[in-house]
Amino acid sequence: MDLKDLAHELRVQHPQGLVGEREELVTLLMQRGYGHPEAVRLAQALEEQGYAHFLPGAQNRWVFTSKPLDLRGLMRALDQEYREFVGEGDEEEEAVLFLAARLEGDRAVAREVLEALRLAGYVESAYSPELDRNRLFFRFPEALRLFG
Repeated sequence: MDLKDLAHELRVQHPQGLVGEREELVTLLMQRGYGHPEAVRLAQALEEQGYAHFLPGAQNRWVFTSKPLDLRGLMRALDQEYREFVGEGDEEEEAVLFLAARLEGDRAVAREVLEALRLAGYVESAYSPELDRNRLFFRFPEALRLFG
């Protein structure tokens, strides 16, 4: 089985991600019949190829994306550029548009990323007095430091 197929199966079986520490992915792969050394190799390959992403924090979890992506790069863009991007309208749609613009227009993967960040506790909807409306706030400076 290639990594893309394995990532797809993991995404289908765990649409909300896999809650737990970094070792959880290896354990899951071992439960699927892989020996420990191969499970470790596969977990590393999934992460390096951009199909599996560990999101540390209050709600540690692994999330799986249908396409490989640089989630750290997207998180940095959100942290640095999103505030300037926000305009008038639906806060969810704005976030999806921002992410999709960086994912070559792929709205489906943009929604996957937004939901993954929400489930990991990195997204919060709150009132913004300067915009006089609700907006999404992305909170993950600690996670970005952990990614180094």
